Amino acid sequence: MNNKRCMIALTLCLCAALTLGCQKGPKKVHITGTISVAGEKVETGSVTFVDSSTGMSEGAIIKEGAFDCEVTKGEKKLTNVLGSKVVGTFVPDPLYPDREANKYEDIPGKVFTEEKTINVTKKDEHFDIDYSGEGAK
Repeated sequence: MNNKRCMIALTLCLCAALTLGCQKGPKKVHITGTISVAGEKVETGSVTFVDSSTGMSEGAIIKEGAFDCEVTKGEKKLTNVLGSKVVGTFVPDPLYPDREANKYEDIPGKVFTEEKTINVTKKDEHFDIDYSGEGAK
């Protein structure tokens, strides 16, 4: 009987240790925002947030001019920003002339050479990031 109690106690201790040891890393918070160039929104693309203290990177997709993601708290440097803008519309299928689709043009990477940072301090923060476009000149 004593052996059985020891086995149960050992099993409970092992389960507790495994539960405490299974952390998923730093806690993340939800953020949203927009990215624009000279006031014109970046319609589609992606952005990488690099933590200034750890160097850890987290990414987000830009869709319809906005990003919506989860990142760790702290100061983040924006890198690897890629984007496209809407330059018109076209009819993708002649059988459906009333259905138009957006026509996109890539924004040159040199537009995003300005150093931009955000400081994430709480959940559900919103950031509006505007590049001047000076890097393209």
